Amino acid sequence: MGDPKIGVFICRCGTNIAATVDVEALAAFAKTLPGVGYVDVGKWICSVDYLAKLSQAVGAEKLDRVVVACCTPRTHEPTFRSTVREAGLNPYLLEFVSIREQVSWVHRSDRAAALAKAKDLVRMGVAKAMLLEPAEEVRIPVGRSSLVIGGGPAGMSAALALALQGFEVFLVERSAELGGLLNRLHGAGHGEKEPAVIAREMAAKVMSARGIEVIAPAEVTGLKGYVGNYEAELSNGRKIGVSTIIVATGMAEIDAGGLFGAKPGPRVVTQLGLEGMLKDGFPAGIRSVVILNCAGSRNAERGCCHVGCAASLRNAEAVLAANPSAKVTVLYRDLTVVGNESMLRGAAAGKGVRFVRYSSDAPPAVRERGELLEVSVRDLQLGEEVVLDADLVVLTVGFTGDRSVERLKGLLKVSADSEGFFKEAHIKLRPLDFPADGVYLAGCARSPRGIRESIEDGAGAAMRASIPMRRGYVEAEGTVAVIDLESCSGCMLCAKGCPYGAIEMKDEKPSVISALCKGCGTCAAGCPKDAVQIIHYTDAQIMAQVEAALLEDPAAKIVAFCCHWCAMGAVDIAGVGRLEYPPNVRIIRVMCSARVDEDHVMKALDMGAAGVLVMGCEFPTCHYIAGNADCRKRMEKLSRKLEKKGVDTGRLATAWLSAAQGRKFAKTVREFAEKLGLSR
Repeated sequence: MGDPKIGVFICRCGTNIAATVDVEALAAFAKTLPGVGYVDVGKWICSVDYLAKLSQAVGAEKLDRVVVACCTPRTHEPTFRSTVREAGLNPYLLEFVSIREQVSWVHRSDRAAALAKAKDLVRMGVAKAMLLEPAEEVRIPVGRSSLVIGGGPAGMSAALALALQGFEVFLVERSAELGGLLNRLHGAGHGEKEPAVIAREMAAKVMSARGIEVIAPAEVTGLKGYVGNYEAELSNGRKIGVSTIIVATGMAEIDAGGLFGAKPGPRVVTQLGLEGMLKDGFPAGIRSVVILNCAGSRNAERGCCHVGCAASLRNAEAVLAANPSAKVTVLYRDLTVVGNESMLRGAAAGKGVRFVRYSSDAPPAVRERGELLEVSVRDLQLGEEVVLDADLVVLTVGFTGDRSVERLKGLLKVSADSEGFFKEAHIKLRPLDFPADGVYLAGCARSPRGIRESIEDGAGAAMRASIPMRRGYVEAEGTVAVIDLESCSGCMLCAKGCPYGAIEMKDEKPSVISALCKGCGTCAAGCPKDAVQIIHYTDAQIMAQVEAALLEDPAAKIVAFCCHWCAMGAVDIAGVGRLEYPPNVRIIRVMCSARVDEDHVMKALDMGAAGVLVMGCEFPTCHYIAGNADCRKRMEKLSRKLEKKGVDTGRLATAWLSAAQGRKFAKTVREFAEKLGLSR
């Protein structure tokens, strides 16, 4: 079989590209590249009319591969893959080149440099396309049963929403009763229904709902499988087979010990402790209450707890309602309340609550003075020290995820942040999804939130889980790992390093579970025998791109390996913002920074590249759980090797970006180019 015949389709994007890049010259250049048999230029190649033309050209010109040079693959790749599929080609025989976000929008002041860069990017795309191979998306059957972990407001809401659609639900709750933290709260305030009433009403609906089985008290102690085929083992010895999972495990207060110098006890409680006192009947002998907000939160270790300010206002009013003669003072840094903050604060102040604002630089101090507590604080508004006597000090502490998080994140193969909350797949695009298909997240398991938010979250997670169950299947990406068993030594480093548990032993050899594999490339980069490859991102394809990028004038160029989800997002934002940076950089897209092998970097350096940038997701998050951490370790190890070889380690740099940090991307490239002494 001969070499593939490649079609290159270049977009003018109106004047978005054509105003900077000489697309006719680019097309003429593309015709000279090996393997290219057809080139065409369109005004808007993502338009319906042009996509039809592209599809016709694939058949008429007998094209084996397609390269499109236009905008960002992050938004338009699915559109072109669909068109290629309709034309009769495997959708993975398409390669995407971004000459809008990476060229025309960021190099408007230098048309010659823009054209040179566009030529390199097209050459890189064609070089990779020559080596592309078909891939198959795996269709996985999905049934109609779901496991909900946690019986608080979010979990009950999710279970009810699923049952209403006719799905079978197993609701597993650690406690003997449903309701979670609702059972510990005194009142919602301002006309809202009492939390205990909400808990009772929701629990009654859950217990009587058709299709919901409540299993309590019980915990999930084991889990295996994948979307459509999960098997959960419970602490009572029971095993349950389900298709989807919703995690709604809630949250807990952090340890209040020693905060502001206060020692927890009968006279020093947290907001939840105060809630209990109010439920049981607030003691008439407590005449003076001081509430200290931001206890153990909004610091270097922990962010805003989001719900503490509202709780302090509500409970301050509740104390006065229970004992109108009491003195209640709220010490706060800022009041952050979802809704009308001024109304809530005004309501509390109108009932006699005193407010004192303090600075984080001068936090309150609690000391024992006989039978009383003494709280001293510098009032920012008065500009002087204030000393308050208190019968009771209430600490508004921050929150952490439930104690089950550490165990469950290992079972689910998902990640949690430094505050102990589960991390969603993407805070904006997929806030209720985990990276693993078929597993969803709701309520305070992902961050502190109020009752209404938690209930809405649960319903939202149920809607997400219902999509594959109603459709009856999911299609797993074709970008998965494949293992050459003849080259494999059986060391099992691939299985040990896989964040999804997608590689298992079969007959003493590793085998990929395609339904679980996400194609991050951690296994491929870590294989000592190079026996693992990632479809569409093989070593040969990446090396071909490196060679094409550095074919001419390598000493003036930077090769940047960028992860698809965050680093490429930052690249796109830099483009949208028209943030100019040196045109020396040549970007090679990988799905995850964990895919970047030491050999890829060494190839670029050996070919004479001025430098190599490896860019992945901003810590502590990663689209592939811990891919950025794996990459960082690998690059640190490579840097030590380079130093021993006498290679300037300054030629290798890493950067960790969020998808919104276009300015940081541009600044990183600019500073790296200056460090390398590149003129532009």
